[in-house]
This record gives sequence, C-alpha cells and structure tokens, in this order.
Amino acid sequence: MNHQKTMTSYLLAFIEGLKHAGIEQVVISPGSRSTPVALLLHRETAIDCYIDVDERSAGFFALGLIKATDKPVALLCTSGTAAANYYPAVCEAESTNLPLVILTTDRPPELRNVGAPQAMSQQLLYADHVKRFTELSVPEATDDMLRYSHWQALSNVLFSQETPKGPVHLNLPLREPLLPDLTMEKPEMTVMDVPPVMRRAALTSYTHLFEKKGVIIVGEQRSQEEAEQLVALAKRLNWPIIGDPLTNLAANDPEFTYYVKQTDLIFGQPVLEQPEVILQFGRLPVTKSVMMYLKSLDDITTILVDDRLRDQLQRTNVYLDLTVAEFVASIEELTIQPIETSWLASWQARQKMATKLLQAEQQLTQLTESSATRALLSTLADNPLFVANSNAIRFVDRLSGATKATVYGNRGVNGIDGLISTTAGIAAGCQKPTFLLIGDLAFFHDMNGLQMIKQLQLPVTIVLLNNNGGGIFSFLSQNQLEASDFEPLFGTPLDMDFQHVAALYGAAYHQPTSLVEFSELIAAAQKTPVFQIIEVVGKQQDPVDLWKQLNQNYQLASGETDV
Repeated sequence: MNHQKTMTSYLLAFIEGLKHAGIEQVVISPGSRSTPVALLLHRETAIDCYIDVDERSAGFFALGLIKATDKPVALLCTSGTAAANYYPAVCEAESTNLPLVILTTDRPPELRNVGAPQAMSQQLLYADHVKRFTELSVPEATDDMLRYSHWQALSNVLFSQETPKGPVHLNLPLREPLLPDLTMEKPEMTVMDVPPVMRRAALTSYTHLFEKKGVIIVGEQRSQEEAEQLVALAKRLNWPIIGDPLTNLAANDPEFTYYVKQTDLIFGQPVLEQPEVILQFGRLPVTKSVMMYLKSLDDITTILVDDRLRDQLQRTNVYLDLTVAEFVASIEELTIQPIETSWLASWQARQKMATKLLQAEQQLTQLTESSATRALLSTLADNPLFVANSNAIRFVDRLSGATKATVYGNRGVNGIDGLISTTAGIAAGCQKPTFLLIGDLAFFHDMNGLQMIKQLQLPVTIVLLNNNGGGIFSFLSQNQLEASDFEPLFGTPLDMDFQHVAALYGAAYHQPTSLVEFSELIAAAQKTPVFQIIEVVGKQQDPVDLWKQLNQNYQLASGETDV
C-alpha cells in the first residue's frame, strides 16, 4: 500500500472514531498540512463542516455551536501559529466546561527542531487548559494502527464529554504528499458500548438544612430546562433564587416571585437579612455585590452543587458532585417542611421596589445604551441573545426586567475575544434569528467574525453600544484619573465609523434616534430576520450617572419602606 492509501486509511478510521463518539460538526481553518483531514471531513456526509479562515474566530464560532447544540464540536487547523490562535477559545472552553475537540496537524518528527518552515512545538501547546493532550503516531495502515487511530479519536471525544466536560487536544503529524485518495472506502470499525454515567448522592442526612432560611445562588450558563428546574426548587423550599442573566431564570419566573433579579441594586445596600444556608450551583454570578454579601456572612452552611469543587470564597461545608437535574431529583425524594413564607416575602419586597424604581426612572425613557438594553430584553421573544462582557452584561444584569430570550455569554475567563464569532456559532446551531448586545471595543476585537455571519448568511442582529471606547472603566476606580491619563489608557476612543464596517461585510445598518424607533427595529428583526447592525451612540459617563441616581433612589425608598 503506497503512502497516499496508507494515510487515507488511517485518517478515515480516525474520522469514523470522531463520528462514533458524537462529532456532528467541525469548524475548519484551511491550511496546507491539514489538507487530507480537511478534505476527508468535508466529504463526510454525516458531518457538517464550517469553514472559517480566521483561527481565533473559528475557535469561538465552535464554542457557539457547542452552546447552541450541547454537543461536542471539533476544530481543525494546519501546523504552526494557526494552532496558537485557538488558545483564547481553548481557555474559554476549559473555564466553562465545553467539549471542544482541537485537531491540530503537524510536521512529522523528522522535520521538527531542524529549521523546517511552519514547524514549532505543538506538544502540550495548551498546557493545562485542556483535559488531555494526545499526539498520534504518523499514519500506518496495519489493522492494529487503524484500530489505534479510531480509538484515539473515539476515546478523546468521549473524554471531552465526561464530567467535568472540557477541551481535548489531538495533534496529528502528517508526511507529504498531503492529497488523500478520495476513491477509498471508509473502514468498518467496531464501536464500543459506552454506558451512561449517573452520579447520585443520598441527601437524607441534609434534610434539616433545607428547612432553614436559605438562599439559592446560581452562576454560569444554564439551559432553559435547568432554569425551570431551579425555579421549581426555589418554589419547593420557599427560598429566593439569585443569578445573573446567563442563568435564564428571568424567562422561567417572569413575575419575579422567587427570582431576585436586580441584585446589583439590592445587594449594594447595607441592610439585608442573614440566611442560615447558602445553596450554590456552579460559580458565583457576575454581580460583585452578591459576592461581597456572601463574603460578609458568618456562621452559615454553604452547600456547593457542581461538577468540580470551585469555591471562590472557600466557604463550602457540603460539596455535591451532581448536575442540576440530579440534585432536584434527589430533593424530590425527601420529606421537607419548607420555611415560612415571611422569609421569602422580605426578598420579594425588595425586588418589587427595585422594579418600581426602574419603571419610573425618566432617564430610561430616552434612547441611551442603558434604555436600549432594557428595551431589547423586553422586546425579544424566545430568541437567542448573546451578551458581551464588560458593560453589556452589566447593563442586562442591572437594568433589564422579564424576558423570554435565551441568554448566552462567554463568562469563563470574561474576555472580549471572539464574541461576534461565538454569536455566529450560536446562530448556526440554533437556526433562529439571533441577537448580539456588544460594546464598540469588543466589537472591534472580533470584526473578523462578521465574515462568518456574511458567509453563512446568518440572521444576526448586532446591537452595538458605541460609547467610543472602554466605557466599563468609567464605573471603576480608574475614573478618578486625570483625563490625560484616563483617555489614552482606559477611555481608549476608537473614533470608528461603523456604517463603513457594515457596508464592508454586507450588513444592513441603522442608527435609531429614539427608543420607539429602536424597539421597532428589534421587533421587525424577529419577523423579517436579516444580518444587520443597530448602532446606539452614547457617552461613557451617562450609564454611570444613571446608576448613581438609581442607587440614591433605592436608598431613599428603603428608608421609607419596611422591607
């Protein structure tokens, strides 16, 4: 068997392993060394291939696909720095437990460390940001090596899906010539039977804790199903439930009967009741004031439900390695006498007061970044909404009310890399009109991601909050600096004309002049979805002034109300 047939047989067995382990989608960043893998994947009818010429964008596009489909997704690139450009997405996948399967092709051993072009060390490239690194052997076509190639693909993809889920990296060294034999049949491979892993915990000994004064804290991305289960849990226990926008609790408790939504406003005040139990799912929410409140509590029991022990405050007393569904199922088996409703009522009163203040705030009746955010959330139906980091997610957290939208974000390492690309992946995976709320600086960081939206003709509406730079720093201590220091280092004005960007990538462009016009554009985008950019121009200081006013109003109302 010649080299071409040997390589093809080996890679076909590898691809069968990917399929048998659940890979249905691959994002390919084209290059030379990856040619045989890319060609064979592209011709595989059971796998959907997306082509993204920008590796950093491709990585985040793949994360979007995983978020939308809850299935593992593979990434493929050539050798050299192409693989290095996947690094930010790999870090995000590791931090948010996403089963990303990175396939890097490489020079064979004889071309390493000898000055060959496009050759660099790809072993352990992503360090401990991947669950496992595997370097395959160079292709051979013996029965043993075909089974080996199939097994490495199969076992690594399955491992990426084991709890805790996370990225894996497979490095494939390939010799030239690189064109495969496209006439060869795929091999018949034996598929191992992988039984589902179910973890159960006996909670009987903790029954008494669920009868005390408790608060449920929810962090990280949650599906609508998980959010529904968590709201039902809060109802069962008569406990308030607290979480940021990515938890999707708002869509499952639109009347805010249990969900305390305006946490940054409520927890920013000094007088709050002391619970006896904290029941925490995953990491802490985005709201810093919630973290500070939890840090201040003494003599409480903290129960952490997570697939790995991640406790920022290091207060956990009981750790349960369970999913939300498993925990709720275990709770249903217990006989619990819930706490009296007065405990919940005090939290409900604070939420009602915060809601009333937001509804009455005159600054939210004019078109600003803040009012546009609030209008966006209230206008959306059951559509995917990706919320960028920095100001965007904080506006949603602080200002929005009830929403039907399914909210996504990249809150693993909280970077502004690849946010447009991730949105494109979500849109491709959901096949629904998709919305992105993003600031101008984060938009600028991933403008290459617009190419995937254009290329795939995805119905993405981008709401661009343009305050000409890093508006988040106007909320932070850096805002005390002199303008000569603040502007170049933190304000970082871009002075970009985004209408030209829209034209470059074939997007429709709008710059509404009123809140009514903005809301009409959002409503129309759901009925007649197109690729468009809706730019809302604001000033960096405006949201700061609004937030100060809301806090003052809440303090005054708190002093006048017995809550």
